[in-house]
This record gives sequence, structure tokens and C-alpha cells, in this order.
Amino acid sequence: MPHTATAQLLCASDDTALRLEELQFEVGRGPGIACAADGQPVVVGDCRQVDPRWPVFSTVVGEQLPQVRALRAFPVVRGCEVLGCVLLYRTCLWPARPGEVEQGRLAARAVARLLEDMDSALRAEDPSRLWDPRRMIDAHWGSTHRAAGMLAEHLGLPVSDALLLIRARALSTNTPLPRLADTIARDPAGWDEG
Repeated sequence: MPHTATAQLLCASDDTALRLEELQFEVGRGPGIACAADGQPVVVGDCRQVDPRWPVFSTVVGEQLPQVRALRAFPVVRGCEVLGCVLLYRTCLWPARPGEVEQGRLAARAVARLLEDMDSALRAEDPSRLWDPRRMIDAHWGSTHRAAGMLAEHLGLPVSDALLLIRARALSTNTPLPRLADTIARDPAGWDEG
């Protein structure tokens, strides 16, 4: 559910995909978040153009991931419930083609079925399961929320404000949130020195 405060990354195919997700989480905006929020596919044909829907996200992607040229986000749906989204990127222009959105929806439905199967395996604690997202979820999202809680306590702020401060620091210093969260977790008072 990338459009909520409890966003979690379940899988990233490579470092670029991981950084795209981290940037959406840092900025709080982007195609995956929009897709999950309204359950509609999102098409970004050329990332070198600032998208008016998410100007900060577009700018940061252009600066940090210049190899990313196009994005697609498809909702992962179970019944009428949007569970999240699948975000795809390409390193070349990706003009919209007839039928592409429907193909993306079908692929995202297959992902939803796979997630249900994995969830069943995790619930049964099946030792043969091939994929367990808990480590990635904690490393990239859980640690950030814990750091926000620690910083909130240190600064006497609401956790939501502390998370905004962490996001702002991550963007202004070009530091991925997980790395910044680890620093804060080791020494919340060190925040004042940064």
C-alpha cells in the first residue's frame, strides 16, 4: 500500500527499481503511489519531462536515476481491494501502445494471485517457500518508521512530522532513507549535528 504511511516494498528486481521505490517513499509522491491510491494504471512515457502530477519526484528521478526513461504502474487488485502496485521502468522511451494497459492489468492480477499464494505459505510457515519479503520490508520501511519514532521522541514532535523531517533530510543530502534511518537509530541526538 504505497499510498499509506505503512507502505512496504515486497520485491525489487534490481538496484534501480529499489531506488525508484525509495524515492517515492522519500518524496511521498509518484506513479506507484498514485496507482495504488486510485486503483488506476499510470503511464509515464518520458521521465526526462517533469511530470506536473509529481514535480519533485520527477526532478529527483531525473537527477539520481538519469537512466530511467519511462515508467508504468499497474494496480495489484484482489476483488475490489487495491493491495498495492507493480512499478515497471525502462531505460528507453516507452510510447503507449494499444492493449498495453490491459496486458499490464492482467500481469498485475497474476502478481496478486502469487502474493496470495505466498501469503498462504508464510501463514503456514512452509519451509519450502522461495520468497520471504520480511527482511526487505524491515530494512527499507520498518527501520525508517522506527527511526521516525525515535526522532519524534528526541525532538518532542509527532511521528508524522519526524518522518517528514527524515524525508526532507534524505532528499536534501541525497541519502537513501534506510541509511539515514540507521544513522538516526544509532544516535537520535546526532540528528542535531547533521
